[in-house]
Amino acid sequence: MPDELTHRSLATEGFNASWSLLVRERTSDEDLELLDVALASRHHWRHEGGAQQLAIADWMVSRCFAELGEPRLAVRFAIAALDEQPADAPAWLRASLLEGLARAHASAGDATARDDAIARAQAALDDELVPEDRAHIAAQLATVPAVSA
Repeated sequence: MPDELTHRSLATEGFNASWSLLVRERTSDEDLELLDVALASRHHWRHEGGAQQLAIADWMVSRCFAELGEPRLAVRFAIAALDEQPADAPAWLRASLLEGLARAHASAGDATARDDAIARAQAALDDELVPEDRAHIAAQLATVPAVSA
């Protein structure tokens, strides 16, 4: 098995690769690669990281499943991310994880749950004191898809 330094570097590399794939047009093979790297990153964070890293890894996995039209798994990982966050999670992290839950519910077509998660995320964001962190998460919230009736 890899040592801790390798777990950390592989987890980080996988997370960054997930972002790279997530934000661009992908082929169907790249859709599978997106899941590969997001889940691999999660695996390595389970060995090396703490609660915050695992929560963020599950947020990424949820976001990937939402993007790929797998709402059941998107919601499952979004809930896991919220459950795993540390008790002393910073406001930006709470807001970001709730953004992930909103995105997962949007992918499932659940407008009520989406809107509730967005409201909870915005309330958490009100507690964030760092303007750059608040702006970054607010920008993510603005991209959560609407659910048409």
